[in-house]
Amino acid sequence: MLFLAAVQTVTAQESAATRERRAANAAAAEATVTINEQFLNSFLTAMFDNLSEPSMPLTMGGAQSTPQCPSEIHLKREVNGTRTAVHFENGKIVGSLAFAGAYSASLMGCIEFTGWADADVNLDYDASRHALVARFQVRDIHLNNTPAILNGPLLGMVQGTIDRRYNPVELFTLEKLSTRVDIQPAGGALQLRAKEVRSEVTPSAVTLHIIYEFVKG
Repeated sequence: MLFLAAVQTVTAQESAATRERRAANAAAAEATVTINEQFLNSFLTAMFDNLSEPSMPLTMGGAQSTPQCPSEIHLKREVNGTRTAVHFENGKIVGSLAFAGAYSASLMGCIEFTGWADADVNLDYDASRHALVARFQVRDIHLNNTPAILNGPLLGMVQGTIDRRYNPVELFTLEKLSTRVDIQPAGGALQLRAKEVRSEVTPSAVTLHIIYEFVKG
């Protein structure tokens, strides 16, 4: 009896060790999600159709805000033929952002403006946040019927506001990318736990590579 018990104990230990080795040696499970331009631009259309226009206050460079002239900028669906849209170019995400707003300064009074901006969107995995984040960088601003001297100050105010209030923007956390699958015939469930996510921008789409581990859950 003692011999049989010893054999059973060794067998159980070997089985547990074997399972651990298999888990350690198993290739990382990767899932990919591909998002094209049409999806992102449909998202923007739905935002304008169902929500308020995104807006930001302009509070730098001596800007003032009054009920008659609020110093703020609004993202618009379209301005003078330029639509707010996203494109993929040379492995980068770029966008054209149509906008309108007003700027109140003590020396110049209330200046209303419209125009569009060139912007880059950079995607990175932030290990401290356990999330895929986006950082928005405005490269250039084009104003309609407004002195070009305002381009530089307005660009600085808009980018400064984006950096202070929004950058970086969390897109997907590992927690949100994780899920649980019930497997009733096997008498249990598996957790699909996301461990890492990275992005790859191609000429026609952005692909998310999500690394998973499977654990009993």
